[in-house]
Amino acid sequence: MIVATASLVAVVLAMCWMFIYAILDPNVDDEKVFVIVGPAFQTIVGGFIGLITGIQVGKNVEEDDD
Repeated sequence: MIVATASLVAVVLAMCWMFIYAILDPNVDDEKVFVIVGPAFQTIVGGFIGLITGIQVGKNVEEDDD
């Protein structure tokens, strides 16, 4: 659980940093940044939330079986 959470934090921080960099860079078209980053961000966050939820559900099932 800690590794999954740490991975999520690292990925989200990296994506936020690159997003801010791309928005502030005058050579990059802001519309393209939003088109690319939006779905990617939702996919990564959704996947990790599903992973963490699955781990929690697995723990709860194990405790109920004991």
